[in-house]
Amino acid sequence: MSDHSSHRRFDGTLVTVPFGGENVERIARNEYRMLLDEHDSEDVLVITGAPTSADTFREALGEELPGAATPYVTSPVVHATDVLNQTDDRVILSDALRRELLYRFLADYEWETEYLQRASAQPSFIEDVDAVMGTISWQTVRPDDTPELRDITAALDAFHEWLAEHGHMERGQLISEALDVLTGDARGDVVDFNAVLAVEFEEFFPLDRAYLDALAGDCELVCVAEEHASVRRTWVETGPVTDYVSFSESRRGASGTPSARPAATAAYFADETVPEDPGVGSVSVLATDSSDEQLAEIANEIEDLVAQPDWGYDDIAVATKQSGSAVTDAIEALEGTGIPTESTTVTGFGDDPAIRELLAAVRYLADDEDDGPDHGPELDTDRLDRVSETESVEDAIHWWATDAGLKQRIAERAAPLDARAQFGNVRRAFRMAEFLEETEFVEATWESFREMLERAHEYAPQQNQTSATDLDGGVRVDHLQAIKNESFRAVFLVNLVDSEYPGDPFLTRLFPSERVASMPDYPGVTELDGADVDATFPTTSTASGRPFAQYHTEHARRRLAVGAGAATDRLYCCLYEYEDTALEERTQASRFLTAAYEDLPWVTEADEPHITSEQAAEQYLLSRVDDALAEVRRANSQDVTVSLDEVEAELGEIQDLLEQSGSRGDELREALRARVEFANGEVRR
Repeated sequence: MSDHSSHRRFDGTLVTVPFGGENVERIARNEYRMLLDEHDSEDVLVITGAPTSADTFREALGEELPGAATPYVTSPVVHATDVLNQTDDRVILSDALRRELLYRFLADYEWETEYLQRASAQPSFIEDVDAVMGTISWQTVRPDDTPELRDITAALDAFHEWLAEHGHMERGQLISEALDVLTGDARGDVVDFNAVLAVEFEEFFPLDRAYLDALAGDCELVCVAEEHASVRRTWVETGPVTDYVSFSESRRGASGTPSARPAATAAYFADETVPEDPGVGSVSVLATDSSDEQLAEIANEIEDLVAQPDWGYDDIAVATKQSGSAVTDAIEALEGTGIPTESTTVTGFGDDPAIRELLAAVRYLADDEDDGPDHGPELDTDRLDRVSETESVEDAIHWWATDAGLKQRIAERAAPLDARAQFGNVRRAFRMAEFLEETEFVEATWESFREMLERAHEYAPQQNQTSATDLDGGVRVDHLQAIKNESFRAVFLVNLVDSEYPGDPFLTRLFPSERVASMPDYPGVTELDGADVDATFPTTSTASGRPFAQYHTEHARRRLAVGAGAATDRLYCCLYEYEDTALEERTQASRFLTAAYEDLPWVTEADEPHITSEQAAEQYLLSRVDDALAEVRRANSQDVTVSLDEVEAELGEIQDLLEQSGSRGDELREALRARVEFANGEVRR
C-alpha cells in the first residue's frame, strides 16, 4: 500500500537519528534544549508516535527543566481526545463499549458480498471483521479495488452514522474528527503553544502526519526520526518515512556507540552491524524444554533479580511478539508464582476474581430463577433477590457491591497492586451499567448487562490500541511494539523460536494469507516487490524469494531489535526445545538468535538461576531430594563417588529459603522430612 500520493511538505526541520534509543534520547534532548532557548516550556508541545512512550520522553526531557516543571508531552490520539472534549458533545466510547455496540449493530447486518455472507456464519466473524474495521478506521483508508473490503468499509460508515445519531463516537475516529477541528475556525481555541517537537516521527501514519501538519500550523516545528526502527508504520507502509515527506531543512544526528551489550545487540538485529563489545551489561540465552517451563524459568530469574537490594519489579519487562493471548499467558504464569504484573495492552478483566463474582451475581439476576444455573454456595441469593427489586441496574449493582462488601474483600485478599487493578476493573463494570441506563441503543436490563459483561470478560485479552493505562509497580508484560523507546534494566524476550521469529506473516483471519497478499487495497503492506523490501530494511536474514515472505521476515527481526533496545543492563533471549503437542516436535531456535550467537561473542547461555520463588522451590526441592538420595544410593551400590558437598550446599540453600518462609516453610520442611524418611525406608505414623 505504498501510495506516495500521501507525500506531505512540512515547514520545519527533520533530524534523522541512527538506530538506538540512546541516540534518540540524546538528540531529542538537544533539540528540546534549543527550543527552550527561545520558548517557555509550556509553549513547547512534544508529540510522540505512540501513547505508551509519552512517559519515557516526559522523564527524559524533564531533566532539561528546573525544579518540578514537567514537559508538555502527548501523542496524536491523546491530543485529539483533548481537542474533541473541548469542541464536540459526542461521548467517546471505551474499547469494551464500542465492541459491545459493534456486536449489536452487526448481529443482523445485511452483507452485500457472498464471501462475507458466508463468513458471517462463523463464530469468530465479528471479532475478525472488527480487527479489519479497526485498521481501516485508524488509518482512514478507502479501499476501492476489493469488493469485500468495500463492503466492510460501508458497514463501518453505517456504524459511525448509527453512533453519531446517539451522540457517540469510537476512538478510531478521534484523529480524523479532531483534524477537521484543527483545519476549521476553532483551531485557535485548542492550540496553545508556539513550537512543536515530534519524536518517534518514523512511526507517524499518513493520518498522523496530516494531524501534525495541521497542529503545527505556523509554529516552529522539529521532527526526530530514528532510522531502521519503524515497526508500527512499516506494517502499513513500506520504506523509510523520509520517502513520504519533505522538510525545509533536514540534517542527520551523530551516532554514539552503544553503551551496553543489550543496546549493541539491538543495533545488530536492526542493521546487521557488528559493534565493538561495550564490555558492560549481559545478553543471556535462556533455554528450557517446553514453553510452560520457559515462563517458570523467567519467573525464577525475576525473583532472583528482585532479591538484589537495588532492584524492583518495575525495573523488568517481559515482551512477546503478539498482543492478546501471548501476553495473558505470560501474565497468568507470572502471577501464578506471586509476581505482580502490569500491561498497557491487556486489561485484567478476564481473570479478575472481583469481576467473576460480579458476573456470577449478574448472571443470577438475569436468569429466570426456576431454570437458572446452579450457583455456588458463595452467592448470597437472598441479598440478590432484594437487589432485583431496585429500579435501575446501575443503582442495584452499586448497592449489591456495597452490601456484599466487595471492596473490603478485594482490599483484604489482594496485594496492593492487584487490589488497585481489581478496583479499576470493578469501576469499569459500573461504567457499563451507567452506560446502559443513559443510552437509547440498548435496553437497561439484567440480560443486557450480562451480555455486556460476558463479552468484556471474554475479549479482555485483546489489544487495547489506544490509551496507555496508568499503572506502575509490577513487571511490565506487553508485546514488543508497546515497549518501544521505554527502558527497563532487564528485558525478557519470549519464544525466540523460528516458528515465531520470523514465523508466518499474519494479517487477518478473515481472508487466507494468499488472498490478502494479492489485495492491493488491504490496509497493510501486501503487494510488494524486492525494491520495497530493500527500501524498508537494511538486513537480509532470509533466503525466501517471495518479497511478501521476505518483508515480513525482516519485520520480525526489526521487532526483536526494538525489544532488545528497551533493555539497559540485562537482556534475556528465551526459547524452548519442544512444542507442547502430543508429538512433542522439536523447535528450531530463531534464525536471528542463531546468527547473533555466531556473530556476537557476548551472547552467552544463562547460568542456572538460584531458587527464589516458592513454587520453584517446592518443585525443585522435592525432585532434588529424590535425585540426591538416588545418587547416594547409586554410589553405595556402584562404587561411584558423589559430591556430598554439592548436595549439602543445595539442601542448605533450600533450608535458608524455608527459614524465611514462615509457616509455609514449616509445612514444606515437614514434607521434605517425610520424603527423606520414606526414601530411607522409615515409615512414620
